[in-house]
Amino acid sequence: MHKKGIMRQAGPLLLARGAATVLGFALPLLLVRLLDQTSFGVYKQVWLVASSAFLMLQMGLTASLYYFVPRRDGNGAAYLTQSLATVSVFGALGGLGVYLARFALAGHFNTPELADFAAPMALITFTMTASTPLEPALLAGGQVKLSAATNFVSEIVRVVASIVPLLLGYGLAGFFWAYVAHGVLRCVACCVLLAYRGGPRIDWKLFGGQLAYALPFGAALLFETPQRNLHLWAVGGTVKAAAFAIYTQGCFQLPIVNLLYSPISDVLQVRLNEPGGRAQAVHLFHDANLRLAVILLPFTACMIAAGSLFIPGLFTHQYDASIPIFRVAVLSALFAALPLDATLRALGQTRYMFNVFFWRLLVTAAFVLSGLHFFGMMGAISGHLIAEGLVRTVMLDHIRKELGSSWRDMLPWGELRRVAIASIAASVPVVAITRYAYSGARPLLAFFAAGAAYGVVYLGILAFHPGPGTPLERLKRMLFGAREEAAPIVAPASVTARAA
Repeated sequence: MHKKGIMRQAGPLLLARGAATVLGFALPLLLVRLLDQTSFGVYKQVWLVASSAFLMLQMGLTASLYYFVPRRDGNGAAYLTQSLATVSVFGALGGLGVYLARFALAGHFNTPELADFAAPMALITFTMTASTPLEPALLAGGQVKLSAATNFVSEIVRVVASIVPLLLGYGLAGFFWAYVAHGVLRCVACCVLLAYRGGPRIDWKLFGGQLAYALPFGAALLFETPQRNLHLWAVGGTVKAAAFAIYTQGCFQLPIVNLLYSPISDVLQVRLNEPGGRAQAVHLFHDANLRLAVILLPFTACMIAAGSLFIPGLFTHQYDASIPIFRVAVLSALFAALPLDATLRALGQTRYMFNVFFWRLLVTAAFVLSGLHFFGMMGAISGHLIAEGLVRTVMLDHIRKELGSSWRDMLPWGELRRVAIASIAASVPVVAITRYAYSGARPLLAFFAAGAAYGVVYLGILAFHPGPGTPLERLKRMLFGAREEAAPIVAPASVTARAA
């Protein structure tokens, strides 16, 4: 049976998350104008604590829904109940821990006022964690459009509720309590979904199997999340809140990375776990990789070339010191072109993920702390990227072996080379515009002009490269893939056996 390509199946998610991204992207732009640099730094510190805790406290239970629910074995209500109950307990414990550690956290960040926001910080941690399974449960159950719509509505409520308290003069306290209210609404939505799915229902035998799958991955996240944020914690412990604001804005990632990576990798994992999915594993990995690369490679090249327009255009010239940090940090988008984590979870390689994430944390700590000591904030972000690149190469090699593929066949090298050449070539007009407009009064307008020039050149190169069909057909094929998948690629016997 033919199915849509991954990009087309993820279309509703991309559309809804794209619309939500427009709203969410406006939030930091407004905050840097409504808050002074120190207050903005405090906001980033609170968010770093809450988001780090929330990512670790899920313990793999949310991700397990992508593994178990697509089997359509009639146990979806049990898997959802077990996930919601477990992450709620972990979220409550984590929120309590954050509250009890409020003075230690304030001391680490050299920000005594951080302790004043301990209560909302703890409740944000709890509600974020407890409501995490909402959209994944809908997507894993085949309700792609409803999952996308839920994400969009949730983002609307979050952004509006965040800005209104600031405009009314309630300051950071009102801002954080609005985040709490948003989280409570998401928890209510989870309860409604659970009732609709026929729950609550717990099957202890199924729960044991779910924990056996989830906990190794969840334990891996206990290493992965600190590794991802280690450079932020390290820098935050050595500078004041204002300087931390400079660093975090340099590490700012446009939402396009999560906008693309999350839905495509989620759909990839679901497809790999559907009947017959393992037989097409290499083909599906190629499809996901190319769909990500065709956007993320040019995005990275454009951001490096236009960084001196992007930062002041969005965050004012008050954050010009963030520009060199941003040009290094944006390279992390290249790593998102490889959907490694989703593939490993789909293959049931959660124990391997535990091991590799442990070593990645150690490698990252060595590079980040050494870089911070010798080269300051630039050394911290550079060390993070070097460590990430090394470990991701090891992970890709492991997946290659699991799929029985050679390096020559593991990635769509020809298409990737074409995308890389087009990405670099399209940077030429951007560099010219940036040099001319950097000192101008309207950097954001110049950035849009540079982006438009980049897009025209990049898409033109892709459209007119040699190949069958018209230029428009070639462009659609590169961006969205074939309308229907090719015949299944037969997997090695070892992979087929593991799938069985």
